[in-house]
Amino acid sequence: MSISTSQQLRRALNNDLNQKGSKHLAKVMDDAARKTFTVSKDGAVFEFSHKQPDGDFWNGVKYYGSGRRSRIRIRRTRSEEPANC
Repeated sequence: MSISTSQQLRRALNNDLNQKGSKHLAKVMDDAARKTFTVSKDGAVFEFSHKQPDGDFWNGVKYYGSGRRSRIRIRRTRSEEPANC
């Protein structure tokens, strides 16, 4: 994955996790060595892979402080793509 694509994915994920009106803003960290994005929000750690198989959802894992984890899916906001004329 190219650097620009990784940065675009990080920005898109950051925008989807920090919806308008939210009190606590989360910062998405890019762990290039592990090829994951990591976010700490609301007492949990979210982890998303750089490679996302589904264009409509962010697929990842949510870790809790007690060691429990669960798979999560978060709906993606559609970005405007340029129309081919």
